[in-house]
Amino acid sequence: MTGRRATALASLAAGLLAAGAAVGGMDGLDLRIGKALFDRAWIPAPASTRGDDGLGPLFDARSCAACHPRDGRAAVMFGKDGAIEGRGAVLVLARPDGSGDPVYGRRLQLDAVPGLIPEGILAVTDTPLPDGRTKRVPAPTHLAYGPLDPATGLSLRAAPDLRGRGLIDQVPESALLAVAAGQPAEVRGRIRHVALPDGTQGIGRYGWKASQPSLASQSSEAFFLDIGMSTPLHPEPWGDCTEAQIACRNAPQGREEEGGVEIPNQLLSRVVAYVASLPVPLAPKDTKGARLFAAAGCAACHQPSLPTQGGGAARLFTDLLLHDLGPGLADTLPEPGASAAEWRTAPLAGISEAIARDTGLLHDGRARSVAEAIAWHGGQAEGAAKRFSALPPREKAALIAYVSKL
Repeated sequence: MTGRRATALASLAAGLLAAGAAVGGMDGLDLRIGKALFDRAWIPAPASTRGDDGLGPLFDARSCAACHPRDGRAAVMFGKDGAIEGRGAVLVLARPDGSGDPVYGRRLQLDAVPGLIPEGILAVTDTPLPDGRTKRVPAPTHLAYGPLDPATGLSLRAAPDLRGRGLIDQVPESALLAVAAGQPAEVRGRIRHVALPDGTQGIGRYGWKASQPSLASQSSEAFFLDIGMSTPLHPEPWGDCTEAQIACRNAPQGREEEGGVEIPNQLLSRVVAYVASLPVPLAPKDTKGARLFAAAGCAACHQPSLPTQGGGAARLFTDLLLHDLGPGLADTLPEPGASAAEWRTAPLAGISEAIARDTGLLHDGRARSVAEAIAWHGGQAEGAAKRFSALPPREKAALIAYVSKL
């Protein structure tokens, strides 16, 4: 760690100690530093407080907490003009080979440091359907650098709940293989394998399409693409600025020395440790609801619990596998290893808070209720959706109440 950034971290640590921070274990100083870094609003370089600078030059949010309020799922809200309100979602850009748009990169960046122009406005077209559902299609406007490449696909994705997700790292591959083998053929999911920095293959575990192998790599990508700060895995100091965005690439950076990064491992590891320490949201016991959940076939993919290394359990209601959910939920962004209609089974743990805060459900926030989210399930999940729809009203209400308490 370079001198000024190390001094800034030491000052932060001293302040936390003065405030009574405990040292060691899950309540230790490192976790408190990690939370402070998670909540920190980063600022553009150059700045007198060098430990806080490096934002952008293009970015979607100034802090981790801006997209993950109270460590949970962000609200995906759009105004009457279709433009996004807040920072609840990002627009992912990619071509079929996995590369980003040649001009806009891998994200549509909604903000910029002084002197630069944001890439555009994130907007959607929402179309009410006769059955009460709402179809949502991303429709960005005011594109500052001209049109997107015709081959660029779009995928609107909400910032997910982080609580308990650190346990995903601890689920062994053998457990996922066993889950897949035990699923009926018509709903059987598959592991997504992704490239690791050393050139080998690993299991994709994190992200809406299981594109990241670990919490550390997911956090590193978020710093780089969403906040515009370089990390050891993404050392480019200009973030998501492409070669076509010359002014962006020439803007001041937060690196303190040639070859350095803005978020070194000493900082990133503390943020990762903080997120990994977040407990799984606990749901009240509901035996009848659990029985209905299993009978409808929901539990085949939304596995209530997965075993973790050391004999523990990740009670997240996911199988971490990719499933084809049909054309209704498909985006226009097929990527190497995942088709446009394939999604990693979303963990349901914590959905009660998302419902209470009306964040919207599914990957793009289109569903305003559990029933609407289920109705969007097609492809391999169509059978479960039909079984839910066929339930008597009282049992249907009981199943919705069960999911709504998770």
